[in-house]
Amino acid sequence: MGDLHLHASGMEGYELNIYLDNAYEVYLSGVRDINLIFNDQLESIKNQKKTLSNSDVKSILPVIKPYTYIESSIVQLKEAGYDKGDIPLFYEKLNEDLYLMYVFDSAESMRFVSPKEVEKHGIKDSIRDIASKNIESYYSKIEAQLREIDTKGNGRAYLFFADENYEASILMGVGYLKRLKLEIDGDPVVFIPARNVVLIVGSNDSKAIDMASSIAARGYRELGYAISPFGYKYQDGKWSRY
Repeated sequence: MGDLHLHASGMEGYELNIYLDNAYEVYLSGVRDINLIFNDQLESIKNQKKTLSNSDVKSILPVIKPYTYIESSIVQLKEAGYDKGDIPLFYEKLNEDLYLMYVFDSAESMRFVSPKEVEKHGIKDSIRDIASKNIESYYSKIEAQLREIDTKGNGRAYLFFADENYEASILMGVGYLKRLKLEIDGDPVVFIPARNVVLIVGSNDSKAIDMASSIAARGYRELGYAISPFGYKYQDGKWSRY
């Protein structure tokens, strides 16, 4: 495989993708002994194999939703007779604008993961990591890619293409995003005006930022499955509005 990416298969049909980007960064920082880093990776591999041997868990993928979606869904469910503690939606706050939800994805259907299912599989503390690994493997499988767009001289910008359903989920595929060949000025700023529209520019590229902001604002108003008119930068382990 590529640098810092290992792939193993053959164990009763089980496939394992191992991304060593974070481990390498820890090693370079010098804050942790290399033997401890190695043992951390072994434990992670053991846990990943155990967890992903469950076919349901293996199909969990992350989806990004605007906070308005969560609010309106809760109102509708309460009106339908659900108590607050029985609402069948499992979600986590990603930042001030966005929420993270999860789906069981198969060729036949896509359905949201419920709190009861999270409890059943014992994955409340690990579902985000599981979904991130799953979406990165999925992107690799379908060969998701970037395409540079013609900005008419307004900096450099890229569109991210997956399958029309999981483009916005790139926010949970940080490892995959890092491996894409982005030729930008600065750190990636990701705009997600809609579920299937993702625009990426450099944080130091003011012309591209202005252009992307304009496109995202218009797309947010006009496109279906709207998510956000803002751009987001990954820093300190989270996506923050840029």
